[in-house]
Order: sequence, then C-alpha cells, then structure tokens
Amino acid sequence: MKIKEISQSIISILIKYCLEIISIIVGIIGIISIFITAYFNTTYNTATEVTSFKYSFGIFPILTIFFIIGIVTICNKKENHYFKKIPTKVLLSIIPIILFIIYIFWISILKLEPIDDQKRIHEMAIDMINGKIGLHFVQPMYLFLYPYQLGIVFFVSIFYKVFGQNFIVFEYVNAICSILNFYLLYLISKEIFKDNISKYLIFLLLGFGLYFMFWNVYFYGNIVGLTFGLSAILFTLKYLNNNKVFNITISGVMISISIILKSNYNIFLCGILVILILDLISNFNKNKMICIIMFLIAYFMISIFYNTTMEKIYDIKRPLGVPMINFIYMGMSDKVDLYPGWYNEDTLNIYYRNNLDYEKSSKEACDLIKKRLKHFSKNPKEFLEYYAKKIGSTWLNPTFQTVWCSTPGARYEWDIEYAEYLNHHQKVLSIVTGNIYKIIEFYFDIYQVIIFIFGGIGIFYLSKNQERKMQNVLLPVIFIGGFLFHIIWETKAIYVLQYYYLLLPFSAYGIWIIENGQSGRLFCP
Repeated sequence: MKIKEISQSIISILIKYCLEIISIIVGIIGIISIFITAYFNTTYNTATEVTSFKYSFGIFPILTIFFIIGIVTICNKKENHYFKKIPTKVLLSIIPIILFIIYIFWISILKLEPIDDQKRIHEMAIDMINGKIGLHFVQPMYLFLYPYQLGIVFFVSIFYKVFGQNFIVFEYVNAICSILNFYLLYLISKEIFKDNISKYLIFLLLGFGLYFMFWNVYFYGNIVGLTFGLSAILFTLKYLNNNKVFNITISGVMISISIILKSNYNIFLCGILVILILDLISNFNKNKMICIIMFLIAYFMISIFYNTTMEKIYDIKRPLGVPMINFIYMGMSDKVDLYPGWYNEDTLNIYYRNNLDYEKSSKEACDLIKKRLKHFSKNPKEFLEYYAKKIGSTWLNPTFQTVWCSTPGARYEWDIEYAEYLNHHQKVLSIVTGNIYKIIEFYFDIYQVIIFIFGGIGIFYLSKNQERKMQNVLLPVIFIGGFLFHIIWETKAIYVLQYYYLLLPFSAYGIWIIENGQSGRLFCP
C-alpha cells in the first residue's frame, strides 16, 4: 500500500469518527433542549443576563418534529406536490426582501441606542473621525485594555463619515449583512450539497431570520464579522472543489477582515487551517502546499497592513491589552456574578492588581488556573456541576440572547423621553418582555430542537459517505471548535450564535434524509 493511500485512509477514518462525535454532541443538545430551557428574567428596565432554567417535557417540539417528518414524507410520495413546484429562485428573491423589510422596520421602531461597551464603540468611532482616538489608548482607557476592539471602531467610523454620526446607521449595516449572510450560507450549502436540500435550507433560513431581527441592534462586530467569516468559508469550499489559488487567497483576505471586526472568528480561521492541513496530508502535492502558503500570506498581509496603517494614521501604538489567559481563568473562576463561566471582573481585577503589567498579570492568572484545576481534581462533583451549568446556559437558551439585545433595559428608567415613546408602542414592549415575547420564546424553543435534532441526524449520515470529502467536515469542525472554545473561555449564549447558524445546512440535510427514507439511496455529497 502506498504512503498516499495510507494517509488518505487514516484521514478518512479520522473524519468519520470526528463527524460521528460531533453528531452525538449536536443530537444530545437537541434532546436535552426538549426537557430543559435556559432563559433570562428580563423586564422593560432590567436586561439581566442571569440565567434561570425551566424543566418540563417539551411535547410541542416533539409533535413539531413528527409533523415535519409527516409533511416531508407526503412530499416524497407525491411527485407533483406543490412544494416541489416552487422555483428556488422565487424563494431566494421574495424571502430575503421580506426579511429585510422586517429588519429595517424593527430597527426604526425600536430606536435602541447602544449602552455600556456598545456605547463606547459608538463614541470612539466619533472620536476617531475627530482625530481623538489616541486618547482611548492611554492607561487605563478602553482600547488600552481591549485593543482588539479597534477594528469595529474603525469600521463604524467609516460609515459615520459617509452617512452621519447616527447609531442607527450601523444597525442598518447589520441588517444588510444579515441578508448577505442568508445568501452566503445558501451558497455554502450548494458547495457541499449541490441543490438537493436548497428549499429545506431556505425555509430554515427564513426561520432563523427572527434571530437576526433582534440581533441587528447589537452594536458589535458579530454580524458584519460573520459576513466576512462566511465569505472565507465559501471561498475555502470553492478551493477544495477546484484547487484554485485565487479562491484560497480570497479566503485568507476575508478571514483576516472577519477577525479584525470580531476576534472570536479566530475559531473560523482555526477550522479552515485544520481542513487545509488535513487536505494536504491526504493528498500531498506541491500545488496544495503553495495554496496554504498563499492563504497564510493573504491573512498576515491584511493583518499587518491594518495594524501598521492604524498606528501610522492615528499616531498610536497598539498595546498588549488584558492578557488572554485572564479570560481563560474567568471561564473557570469561582467568582460568579452572572452564571458559571460568564463575565465577571476577574480579568480586570488581576490586571489592576499587577499595575497593568502584562507579564505579571499573565503569571498570576496562570497560577490561579493551576489552583482552580487542583481544586476541581479534588472536587469532581463540583467540576461536573460547574461545567454542566456553563454549557447549559450557553446552548440551551433558545433565543441565544438575541431578544436580550433588543431589550431597553436601564434606559427605560433614565431616559424619560424614550420611556414615553415606548409606552406609546406597547407592542414593542410586549415583543421583548411581554405576552408576545412568550410566543416568540416558544417558537425559538421549537426551532432550536428542530435544528439540533435534524442537524445531528444530518451530520451522522454525512459520516457514512465513503468518499469523506473535506468539504463535508469544514462546518462541523468550526462548530465543534466553537463548542470547545467556550467551554474553556468566557461564555455567553450570544457568543455561540454563529456556530448554531452553521448547523442549518446539516439540519436541512437531516430533513432530506427523513424524506428519502433510510431504505432508499441516500444522497451523500
């Protein structure tokens, strides 16, 4: 047996077991979400992030799953069923337009101004336009502590220069990017599954549109970063399909911009690199090596160009900021302000205790991690409870904290004019914390079960594909990367929404599996 055949065999087995493990994790989340729901006790004036849990037997999600199975079975038996007659192009034209109108309407009627860190980004973008951004790099100002936020500040400032210094401008940009994300995930799915699951995916994307509606008012780089991250995935898949250097180079550019806008998209970068390396090992040749090098060159060139340009134009020196290891400690800290593994002041407290010295702060955080691990080793029950709560609060919240993004919170108390405005729009208040919200949460609960249950089925059957192409495993690898990352790092339900989004094509494939039946010839892309 040749070395090439051996390496291909090993990689094939590795992919098989990797997909099976991921499918089990996804399926388990789906099953548990039938019985347990995480939520926030929010009101008009308190946008709390303290997680609570409901324990019940979710009969409606189960009935919905059986309903979907029944509908797709009927569709499969009737060759001339109306569902099969609907042109995909029509759906791709009408649904995004409807969603965009809803997004713009919600942004316009909610008029939710950024607060806390989001407000700082808004204010720093204005200061950047006025040439005062350097003030925020002085100890212990915001960008001195969190220099990675400069990317989204710069991005917002560009739109403020063109369209005026109004926070609504960026929320409209989010709405546009949400529609682009709709199309990008559709195109990504076509690279993996061709056109076989298109209609199922489009309807799942329509269902996900409600998440984007609430998420668009979140004044961070999550949504625009996702647009560039999905673009990087799309061009990576195109490269895996045709081995063209151009595609992988564009991917390197896109992922670099994505990370500049939101550093969490480093997980997308790691997932892409893992797949590129596995692809090289399974079929080593000169061209694939050149492509990986071009990907890295494109990535580093954009990153270096961005950093040097910022430093030169705005006369700043990028600081190290709060050590990243501080966030790892926060993710296991016994100090619980919101919920285990969620944000607390430990990251800053450690930094301040060491007089903003990066090396000393890193050392203390490292010592605290060792101490905490030692404590967990002696108290395994506490260890399991801590991480069960951390994982549960992250993945079992069916709204994934998006409705929280649209909650007025404390502003309802101190901004009398805004409070009066909302009092004249009671339906808005009802959507975010009232009776309509209960219906929305119920909908999200069912949708979440559908995505995870059918996603688990889809990924599992994908592992049965004998060819085991790299295209099939890229999105699941990124998903599991995000899953593991937020076990180690600080967590938040909204932090994992982009990984949840990546499951939609596999959920559509899972529904397709049910339609075609296990006895028939399954489509394995």
